[in-house]
Amino acid sequence: MDLINSRLAPRMVLAAGLVAGALSLSGTVYAQDESAMSPVHYSSEQADRGEDRFARDCEDCHGDDLRGGLIGGPPLRGLSFEQKFANGAPASAMFGFMSALMPPNAPGRYSPEVYADLMAYILQENGFPAGSEPLPSDMESLNNLIVQK
Repeated sequence: MDLINSRLAPRMVLAAGLVAGALSLSGTVYAQDESAMSPVHYSSEQADRGEDRFARDCEDCHGDDLRGGLIGGPPLRGLSFEQKFANGAPASAMFGFMSALMPPNAPGRYSPEVYADLMAYILQENGFPAGSEPLPSDMESLNNLIVQK
């Protein structure tokens, strides 16, 4: 536990900085002009790839239904998820958190495209509709997408 915490501490600070950079201190006003932001989007194919990767690498911690798993990963579905990432936040906040901290035993080990696939799957499981365009995998583009139902 201490080894994991000592290895994750710098990455948690980085992730917190990424989220704080995207969100204001109040948690309700965002750094970007919301009128210039588009709704988050992903493709069905992308979500399918994300589902496969999730089943292989994430399910033990987050559960096969994304409501928390045996190892104690937080829920990625439902009210807890929505309060953190689906309340009008830029998509870059969720992507930055994932890419800086996940998986806990090797944070940042996936390519940006794999993180985008995983995020697409999580969005799909939270009821966000698929579109024709895949979710981008660069922070600049993700800063212009808003995650809100």
